[in-house]
Amino acid sequence: MKKNIVLALLFTALMGIDCVAQSRPKFNYAAQKKLIPVDLGQIYLGMSFRDFAKMIDLKEAVASSRFGPLELNIPYSKGNIKNLTVRIHGLDEEETAAVTRKVIVVDKYEHGNIEREVQKLDIAKIPAKGFVYAIYILFNEDFDLKAWSMKTFGKPGDVYKEGDNGYFYDLQWTKKTADGLTWLIRCYYEENKSLQLLGRIKGTEWGTR
Repeated sequence: MKKNIVLALLFTALMGIDCVAQSRPKFNYAAQKKLIPVDLGQIYLGMSFRDFAKMIDLKEAVASSRFGPLELNIPYSKGNIKNLTVRIHGLDEEETAAVTRKVIVVDKYEHGNIEREVQKLDIAKIPAKGFVYAIYILFNEDFDLKAWSMKTFGKPGDVYKEGDNGYFYDLQWTKKTADGLTWLIRCYYEENKSLQLLGRIKGTEWGTR
């Protein structure tokens, strides 16, 4: 009888450990770091909104949800990077409203100041749910983004040619990292130096179908 009880308790404990392991996010920085500019630190696609806020200073970030997902435009100046925008998946309208607040900011110009209303984050109210699925990086104008991208991502799968219908990128790659994430990577180096790192995560606008 005692043996059966001990076995039952052991089975329950093992099931609990298994459930915890399965609930952990499968995406991770170690698998993705070769595709992420070093100046961004240890952020990655699929990381939780709350963990992202611990890595990146969001006090001055401007929030928007007019296109659906929560988008954060973040003043970020480090190395060759001068601005950062990310999109967060997994928050509904009420949860987005709960984590944002309206504030008045003043833009200073040579001939006067202009006030405008923006949405800022209430950092203390960032929920446990929600994760980063898209990262948009703006680089300094003197940075050779084309050369860096070719070295980092290899030969592109698609190259824009004059006359192509639409203009979505100068260079594009599709990659897959060891954590199972499929990436769409787009580089713009002609008009503005920017890079898009897009996670094809189920449920997001870039999700695989």
